[in-house]
Amino acid sequence: MIPKPVRKKRRQLTKVERWALDGVGGALLATGAVGIVTPGLPTTVFWIGAVLCFLKTRPHTVRPMLRVPVVGPAIVWFLRWRPFGGGRKRRKVTPGR
Repeated sequence: MIPKPVRKKRRQLTKVERWALDGVGGALLATGAVGIVTPGLPTTVFWIGAVLCFLKTRPHTVRPMLRVPVVGPAIVWFLRWRPFGGGRKRRKVTPGR
C-alpha cells in the first residue's frame, strides 16, 4: 500500500489580500454583468475571473454564479480543466487485462 502524501495547510490570506481579491472579483463580476446587455462584450471570461477570485475569499458566493443557465456550465467546464487540477487522470492500460 502506497501512503498518501501529506498536504501542507494553505496560508491564510491577509486582510489586504482578501480586500484586493474581493475588489478585483467584484469589478470582474460587474464587467461581466454589463457584457450581458452590451453586444460584443463577453460575459463568460469576466465571470471566470470573478469565480477564481471569489473561490479564494468567499466560496459561498460562487454557487449562484454557477447556476446561471448559459454561463454556469462554461465556468464549471473551465474549472474542471486539467491545469487547475480538474479532470480524471488517465490510467495506463496494460495489455492482457
